[in-house]
Amino acid sequence: MIFLFRQPLLHFLLIGILLFGLQQYRGFAKTYELVSLDDATTQLLVDDFFTMTARMPAPDDIKKLVAKELDKRILFAEGLRLNFHRDDSVILQRLLRNANFLGFEGSDKEKIRAAFELGIHESDEVIRARILQRMVSVGRSQATGTPTDAELMDIYQADLSAWQEPARYTFEHLFFSVDRERDPVERAALALEQLQADSSPQGLGDVFLPGSQFTAKSLRDVTSVFGVSFSEYFNSKQFLLKVWQGPIPSVFGQHIVRVTAIDTGQQQDFNTVRRELAQRWQEEQEKVALEAYLVQLRSGYGVTAGGELQ
Repeated sequence: MIFLFRQPLLHFLLIGILLFGLQQYRGFAKTYELVSLDDATTQLLVDDFFTMTARMPAPDDIKKLVAKELDKRILFAEGLRLNFHRDDSVILQRLLRNANFLGFEGSDKEKIRAAFELGIHESDEVIRARILQRMVSVGRSQATGTPTDAELMDIYQADLSAWQEPARYTFEHLFFSVDRERDPVERAALALEQLQADSSPQGLGDVFLPGSQFTAKSLRDVTSVFGVSFSEYFNSKQFLLKVWQGPIPSVFGQHIVRVTAIDTGQQQDFNTVRRELAQRWQEEQEKVALEAYLVQLRSGYGVTAGGELQ
């Protein structure tokens, strides 16, 4: 045995095995390293935030933006490590499309292989979004269990207004278009005076294609037809029943309106909305499961939240 350990060939063999193992370890560890965000990337996040909210983010907002972006990078890196980019038909079709656009030659498999070699899958936003989608699904799918009646009742009691059926309005209106020569506000005000003196609306107003009478419409229904400015009239609850009132603006012009009936809506009981309650419970469990999955992944990646703006 001692003789064997003195053999140079054995020494070279052991050294080779150690070097190979070290190389493999370094290669493995490298897949868990992510480049932290630089100032330019963070500034893009700030710009996007301003575009969406019309305000500059506070320091805490920036920290959240950076943390969210780092989570996306972790999920993407993990998706690549799990070879999601190699077994997904959507991604493979996207790579083939890119390869054809770039003029690659050969069979479809050869084109896709060439696209992988160029790292196209790492820079394509569609592929990135697809991998993130699959990773989020992996995290959310770890939610297990079924809700108890007590848990569902807690959700029901916590937001009773959510289970109130919306109020519904039955009304008629007269329409005065902005496309006519005379001011629609003036025309509507004059028609209102005539209605107050004579209750007949015949011959007044312009043609309104969706109709002049509406039955049991919610505020959402009203908004979808007339726009927000019109539905705010109903939401204000300052109208009188069966009395012509206005002028009220819409996206089309002006209106005078007479509300003839209001159904205030009933509170839906627990059993009626049980399915919706179970769905809310499931969504919350999936949210918790995804966060736990992210916590697990973060512990395995060497990421520092650098590049933050001061």
